[in-house]
Amino acid sequence: MEEAALFFDKGLRGSIENIVVCGGPFFGDLQWRLASLPIRFGGLGLYSAKLVSSYAFVASRAQSWVLQDHILRDSGICGMDDDYVSALACLRDTIPSFDFSGFTNKDTVPSKAQQTLANVLFSEMVKDMEVHFDMTMRQKAVFECLRAPHAQDFLLAIPIDGLGQHMSPVEYRTILKYRLMIPLFPVDAICPVCRKACLDSFGEHAVHCKELMGFKYRHDMVRDVLFDICRRARISAKKEAPVNFLTDPSDGRSTLRPADVLVFGWVGGKHACVDLTGVSPLVGLSGMC
Repeated sequence: MEEAALFFDKGLRGSIENIVVCGGPFFGDLQWRLASLPIRFGGLGLYSAKLVSSYAFVASRAQSWVLQDHILRDSGICGMDDDYVSALACLRDTIPSFDFSGFTNKDTVPSKAQQTLANVLFSEMVKDMEVHFDMTMRQKAVFECLRAPHAQDFLLAIPIDGLGQHMSPVEYRTILKYRLMIPLFPVDAICPVCRKACLDSFGEHAVHCKELMGFKYRHDMVRDVLFDICRRARISAKKEAPVNFLTDPSDGRSTLRPADVLVFGWVGGKHACVDLTGVSPLVGLSGMC
């Protein structure tokens, strides 16, 4: 069955490649491995037939051991045949750290044999991926995020327009590209929104571009909440107050700059300026104070 499984995998990989990159570049072995991992392991749940066959056959035969003995009770045949023994030996070589003694006797076979073998096999594959594919620090970070609880739940959501549970083909393809670590833009492209920053190839600038409506909305919301807290606590404060803030008079221009929130008489009768800075979740805070 190996030839048939490889033929199926070739067709499946080609279909996924056409959906994600439309015949374009950057869909390699790493992307195929990510796509063929189970959803709970950070993949797309598009199982490779060759990979699944390595444990599905063993699990199926082991779980039906009692039934086989019952059907063949008058034939003099008992236990497992050479096919099962050979498949079990191959699986031992693939997962040398796992104890397969439970699969050698019908009384000790796990009740969920296929789930048990799948979890062990894919866990080993995940551990080996960083070394096998020589993943970069960024790829390791993205892969770790994909394995976080509920990170891939969007794959299981039923599209419902009325509840906002839908996205366009372009949006869906973009999300798949990002999660499969496929570049979205040329490295030297300029952000079409702010017209200032150079877009990184994976589009992560979009998360913290200050000109995007979503980013400005989050900034203003935090500012308004902080101002409302001061007002409710009867602390005198003002939003967007012009103050002398980090500007050299020798520049020949106004030294007044707006503070997000100006708190009057905060400590020792001195006013305090609160300036909010949005920080991308993709960068560290070591440089912030």
